[in-house]
Amino acid sequence: MDNELRTIDECYTKFGLKNTSVSENKLPDDVRLQRKIVLTKDELNRIPQNSSFFMGTLIHEGVQTMLTKNVPVSDVMPIIEKKVSDYKHPSEKEIAKAKLISKIAEQIIKNFVNEVLKLDNGRFKAETEYMHWNDKIGIVWRMFVDLEGSEYFFDFKNLFGSVRKNKSGYALGKRKIDSKIFTSDLMQMALYSKVVKKKPCLIYATEEEVIAFHEDNTPELRPDNLQKYYDELIIYQKIWENKLKYSDGDIKKLASIIKTDFSSIRKDDFWFKDMPNEYNERLIKLYV
Repeated sequence: MDNELRTIDECYTKFGLKNTSVSENKLPDDVRLQRKIVLTKDELNRIPQNSSFFMGTLIHEGVQTMLTKNVPVSDVMPIIEKKVSDYKHPSEKEIAKAKLISKIAEQIIKNFVNEVLKLDNGRFKAETEYMHWNDKIGIVWRMFVDLEGSEYFFDFKNLFGSVRKNKSGYALGKRKIDSKIFTSDLMQMALYSKVVKKKPCLIYATEEEVIAFHEDNTPELRPDNLQKYYDELIIYQKIWENKLKYSDGDIKKLASIIKTDFSSIRKDDFWFKDMPNEYNERLIKLYV
């Protein structure tokens, strides 16, 4: 944590907020309202974990285990396969997707590991927690770095295809890696660069391809450009902070300046599809 004693602003504490993150700032405001303020942590933990997030976590853990413990992929795959066999979700499609991804997980893990070792073969450590304060923001930023080596820190992004049902069951589609980094990922690397004094490397991987982005091949990851993305992230958080200040701890007042997408809730779109009905109804009641 930055070596300075700070106090979280009361605009956050009135809503029970203790920290923020890049992932939180990626959320649409109505989803952020629901997940960070309306629901408790216990309620959030009861939401079924979608297969992409579940398998992404397992793949990352496999990469981290191989590099921090110097073990072969054959040691990590049985652990992944056991967790996949225990995976539960109310959607048959999500369970099918997890099983299909597990069949290509080994190759994705190898793709990540190979790219890391091309750049760094130092002693690795994983999931290190960091805290960061910015003078313009009244709350601390919390983050966990996927992997650190001697020269680089790494963040891993899995790209999975969509699952479709056909005559023989379910099939997993292909996914191509874009040559450009997502802006939200650049913001993440920009924030991490404030606390990890090593070169940033962002790796996207599928079963068939992998791209490692770093400052030598990607201008956006150079220090001067990362500062721009960091500044934009701070602006995102400041806008949210201003809404909290205006609301002064009143959740209905906060909802009054956040437009929710009732159509997305009705259609069970991405952010709402795994939400229990009672959770969505509680959000909707803030608007009536």
